[in-house]
Amino acid sequence: MTDRIEAIEYTDAVCSTAWGAEPLLRLLDWRHGHHLTWRKVMGGLVGDAATGKDDWDRVSAAGPMRAYWKRVWALTGMPYPNPMHLMLQSTDPMGAAVKAAELQGQDVAHAVLRRFREQIFIFGLGPQTPDEFEAATQGVPGLDQARWRADQASAATAAAYRADWEETRAPNAYVRNLKHDSPMNGELKHSEGHDRYALPTLIFRGPNGDQTVAGWVGYEEYVAALEAALPGATADPRPDPTPEEAFARWPVLTAKELAVLCGESAAPPAGVVTYDWGDGLVYFTAAEAKARGLAERVKA
Repeated sequence: MTDRIEAIEYTDAVCSTAWGAEPLLRLLDWRHGHHLTWRKVMGGLVGDAATGKDDWDRVSAAGPMRAYWKRVWALTGMPYPNPMHLMLQSTDPMGAAVKAAELQGQDVAHAVLRRFREQIFIFGLGPQTPDEFEAATQGVPGLDQARWRADQASAATAAAYRADWEETRAPNAYVRNLKHDSPMNGELKHSEGHDRYALPTLIFRGPNGDQTVAGWVGYEEYVAALEAALPGATADPRPDPTPEEAFARWPVLTAKELAVLCGESAAPPAGVVTYDWGDGLVYFTAAEAKARGLAERVKA
């Protein structure tokens, strides 16, 4: 019997609930990643925010999103853009850009997606164009920017993103019948004329079939689904990381992530750059802070 299963994650860079789940999914991957092969499906949360709004623009649309995301922060503890400077009109270009990055490896693509999330929820800039994508991803290890830009415009990338978009809009029977009485619930969603998965939704595909975890849930629900998909998989968790180990794995950790991964009393190690986003802290390794041009923006 296999000791690895597939974790299929339906997600989108602009989804605040998916951003809120990052600490939980990072902890799950740290503890149990030796049993997981991770596949991210780019869901295409926003097709065109300007539809039916003749006066829509990226600046005026930013404020209302900040207010909404601040309410989500109260639930998840993950940063909201404070302030939000520039909204994006569609998440389709970002989703396609992540698929283009996959051509350079899954680790590169995951780093690109994470950078997009940070650009939105920490720095308040919703990237929309290839130039904005490049600005958001300076210093991503292994990312060939010239190749990536060319791949973003390819027919193969468009087809790969479209396949993800359609997969997100073919929800399984579990979600179609789900009644989930909680904030940011995982029930079947309806947007732009289509049924789709709530974001995030994870499906753990193993010897015991598919186990679905939809919407905003506690960490224990992910663990239970992993165990149900592959009995015995949760019996050998990797010990939780020290702060040094966490920053060696992830160059940016929010205060919430540091607490979830390393314990409520954990402190960042020496040399880590502390950034105040206006209502809390985010920590960057020195190399990451340099890549992001943060030196002049850091508060002691």
